[in-house]
Amino acid sequence: MPRSQLKGNFIDKTFTIAANILLRIIPTTSGEKEAFTYYRDSAI
Repeated sequence: MPRSQLKGNFIDKTFTIAANILLRIIPTTSGEKEAFTYYRDSAI
């Protein structure tokens, strides 16, 4: 189930927003971004 469909508490939602912003700002390769996305989504 995609993370966007899950109901989370305030801290979970805040972390997700902050992680997405950092992922856009920090210079990383597309493979690293994809790996982080898989890691974040599996840590539910």
